[in-house]
This record gives sequence, C-alpha cells and structure tokens, in this order.
Amino acid sequence: MTAAVLLTPVSAPVADHVLVVALDGALDYTNAERLRQDIEVALGEERRELILDLSPLNFCDSTGIRILLSVRKLLQERKGAVTLAGLNPRLARIFRTTGLINAFAVAPDLAEAVEMVGARSTPR
Repeated sequence: MTAAVLLTPVSAPVADHVLVVALDGALDYTNAERLRQDIEVALGEERRELILDLSPLNFCDSTGIRILLSVRKLLQERKGAVTLAGLNPRLARIFRTTGLINAFAVAPDLAEAVEMVGARSTPR
C-alpha cells in the first residue's frame, strides 16, 4: 500500500492570490484524485497562482502527472499558472522527456519559484 502524499502549506512572502504548498511522499494512482481535491479546496475560488514545492516528493506516476495537468488547466481558466519548484532528477527527466517541462513554469528551488511568481504578478 502506498503512503499518502502530504499537501503541506508553506509560509512564503507571496500575494494573497498565490498558494504555496509542498508535496511529500509518493503521488500515484492510489492518492492522486484525493490530492487534486485537496489542492482545489486549498486554492478556494480566489487564488489563481500555485507554487508546488516538489523537493520532498519521492515518487510520481502518470496519474499524478495527470492531476498536475488538471490543476494547471483550472488555474489557466483563472488566468493563472502552476509553478513547480525543486524537481528531483528523476521527475525532471520525466518532465523533459515528455515535453511537460514546457507546460509549467519550473524553478530549481522554492525561493526562485516565489521570485518568479512575484515578477509575473507585478503590474506592468
């Protein structure tokens, strides 16, 4: 039995429309749908930007990736985006190989992800 993936709020200096969370554990078919529901609840209706710190995530299968894409679609409908931070080498390789690396904003770590989202959110 796969351990649950944990969605943990992360304190970061971001605007109110941004949610920052970390994923820890293994994201697979046994818990992916629950994670999607948890993310949607955490986002509420007002948030349009999501930063996912994936550095604690030790596994993600295709079902988990599908959930990340569904959350991306939801936020695109809100004129927002998902920023992924801290992809481990295995997950980064999967994202590069499948071309999904281009579907998300990707930062090497959480601090840079916060900076990216802040720059994107600044009125021009």
